[in-house]
Amino acid sequence: MPSERRYVRAVYWLRPPPYLRWLVAALLIVLGFGIEARGGNTESYPFAANTITAGTEISTFVEWRTVPAGLLPKWEEPLTGAAGHDVPAGHPLLPGLSTELAIPSGWWSIPVPVPVSAAPGTRLRLLNSITGELVDGILTVGGTDDGFETVAMVAFSPGDALRAAQTVTSDAFVVMIGQGDAADRANG
Repeated sequence: MPSERRYVRAVYWLRPPPYLRWLVAALLIVLGFGIEARGGNTESYPFAANTITAGTEISTFVEWRTVPAGLLPKWEEPLTGAAGHDVPAGHPLLPGLSTELAIPSGWWSIPVPVPVSAAPGTRLRLLNSITGELVDGILTVGGTDDGFETVAMVAFSPGDALRAAQTVTSDAFVVMIGQGDAADRANG
């Protein structure tokens, strides 16, 4: 007679539940929610609420949005002055956008076609190609491209403003920009 076995050879023992693993997983989830709820370092930064054209006062078209701290350069000066170039709606207003140039009182600004590279503060000369007359001016507001040429506002002294206007309206003039101007502006 074969021997009968009453017991099973292998017994499957259940282990106790992994309470420690569950505790660690729950702590990680709570820690993650805590980090998300705390948020990061943010700061308010000015953005263009509408399209700002060159020469328009900046402060009338400002919309403040929160951005991560350190993402965009800080404004050192107040947010005032005219825009030096066109800024599309929704773009950040970066430092250096405004043109706060110290133009003496009594000077007159005239729209003049200028090279695209000319920036506010650039000293330039208008040469009347008929008479050979030279008129000195300072570019006050950066150029706007109208599809044909870049037109910018150039300030002239009271004594030169009339001659500059006559030169510009004659369409027989050349705009001259000194080579040292860009380097002088970069060096302060």
